[in-house]
Amino acid sequence: MGLCSRYAPACSSWTLTLVLTGLFYGFPCLYLAQTHSMSAHIIYDGILFFFVIANFTVATVIDPGRYPRASDDEAVDDQRSPLHQNININGVTVRMKWCTTCMFYRPPRCSHCSICNYCVDTFDHHCPWVNNCIGSRNYKYFFTYLVSLTAHMLSVLAFCIFSLHLMKMEGESFLQYTPIITICVAVLDSLLMVPVTALLGFHIFLISKGRTTNEQVTGKFKGGHNPFTKGCIRNWAYLCFGSRLPKLVGRKPKKDLLKKVKMVKAAPDKVHVYVDNSSTNGNTSGRAHLYTKV
Repeated sequence: MGLCSRYAPACSSWTLTLVLTGLFYGFPCLYLAQTHSMSAHIIYDGILFFFVIANFTVATVIDPGRYPRASDDEAVDDQRSPLHQNININGVTVRMKWCTTCMFYRPPRCSHCSICNYCVDTFDHHCPWVNNCIGSRNYKYFFTYLVSLTAHMLSVLAFCIFSLHLMKMEGESFLQYTPIITICVAVLDSLLMVPVTALLGFHIFLISKGRTTNEQVTGKFKGGHNPFTKGCIRNWAYLCFGSRLPKLVGRKPKKDLLKKVKMVKAAPDKVHVYVDNSSTNGNTSGRAHLYTKV
């Protein structure tokens, strides 16, 4: 994928967000502040817009949970590994695939992104609008971005309609700059709010069910039990209050916690995969764990 096509959606989303919000503050908001003393209401929307930009930025720049690739020595050593391994999670057999690029067995819910060329933990999807994968480490910020953006767009639409109503009540001409730009902002905001709200609703459904976009689209666990769901309330609690996994790429974990990601020849019934070890003995820097084959 060329640089232009890769960065174009992200540049477009930033441009639309900043330009439309700038026009909103420069015309209908300025009109309401000068003629009707509604500065407090505008500050409320400014707080919403701050959350939009903050979460958008974090979701864009943060590591979504990329796994480091195997070294050259490990890659050569693991060339003949089987393509699949099965493990049992909460009574459900889950298949782990061998990643021919990163040279290790992908942990459950991990998937290789063809755009970023990395395996991502709890892969949800690759979002072109933030130019980043959405995974275990940035999903919370992506979802908060959708919530704050929807609230901001509703606020913009409400302020635009209210300002147009006041202009009409005061008999002002709609052929001036302020009403014309206010109408344009309201129309564009309404059109863009439809897909954003739909996407937010879709992710509310996914969180309640304990699924990722990738699992929903590919039909995993369709008609069967999802071993990763904790129940609706606990799914939401984990999203809001769960700790963020440590960064895996570029870290230097302790030697006693770092193990090769390969089949253990001395124990053919076991396989090493990358997982989060944050709940093991209080250590948060581990990145390998032993699963038993079915």
